[in-house]
Amino acid sequence: MKWLLRWHFKNIGISGGMIDVLPAVAAALIWAYASVSYRGYVEKLGVFKLNALRMFYASLALLIPALYLGLGRGAVYAALSGILSLALGDSLYLKALRTAGVSLAVPAAYSYVILEQFVAVLLGEPLKAAYLAAAGLTVAGVYLLVAGHDRGSLGGVLYALGAAAAWSAGYAAVKVAGVGGLSPISIAFVRVAAALPVLASLAGSGAVRGMRSTWRTALPAIAVLDLGGGSALFAYSAVEAGLGLTVIVLGVTPIASQLMSRALGRERPTAREYSAAALILLAIAISFI
Repeated sequence: MKWLLRWHFKNIGISGGMIDVLPAVAAALIWAYASVSYRGYVEKLGVFKLNALRMFYASLALLIPALYLGLGRGAVYAALSGILSLALGDSLYLKALRTAGVSLAVPAAYSYVILEQFVAVLLGEPLKAAYLAAAGLTVAGVYLLVAGHDRGSLGGVLYALGAAAAWSAGYAAVKVAGVGGLSPISIAFVRVAAALPVLASLAGSGAVRGMRSTWRTALPAIAVLDLGGGSALFAYSAVEAGLGLTVIVLGVTPIASQLMSRALGRERPTAREYSAAALILLAIAISFI
């Protein structure tokens, strides 16, 4: 089926490399929707309780498919990714969402797109001069986000930048796991399974109460879509298209989240915040040069 799709898209002028990043586009849209959807839950449940529940619901959904597809030596790196990017990175990201809101937190956190370019060099991927220019634009975009906001918002942006650093290391481990032969679904399962005990211990007994109050809500479906579908799509693209290009494509998430947030009436981003997101988007575009 994969070779047939490549043949079809090649005939209409789309290269194999572009096909391989289409899953990353889908992951970006999924994660943008999840960013907007989690805001209400994090205010009600708190960061650690919500994060533990996300891991629990996703683990249940992915357990059987992952066991069927099998686990291997790459599972060690997938577990490391789960602790770094999900237990640490996502917790910082949810704190940023609660403190600063989607319109500030998402663009700042997604500065990891540029940081990941340098991490990818360690995995044998090229570092282009255009990436350095893109990094400068990203710093300018983050500065624009912080300027003029109160200290609470500044704290939220700092949480988001911490999430960016954790994600960069964790996502690099995803590629190593994929190259080691672990399937995208298995990678997604091992990541959430490794992060679950850490987050459950931080959430304490409140996680059980949270489960009782959320299992009939949309949270389980959102968590599975985010940590199952989005993570598997990312893992596939990171291996097939390359980590550097994949995270560049994922940079559309800040714009998508702002548009979704506005469409759903959750927040009204300011012109300054749209400008900052536009700078980050420009940085992503330059990275293609």
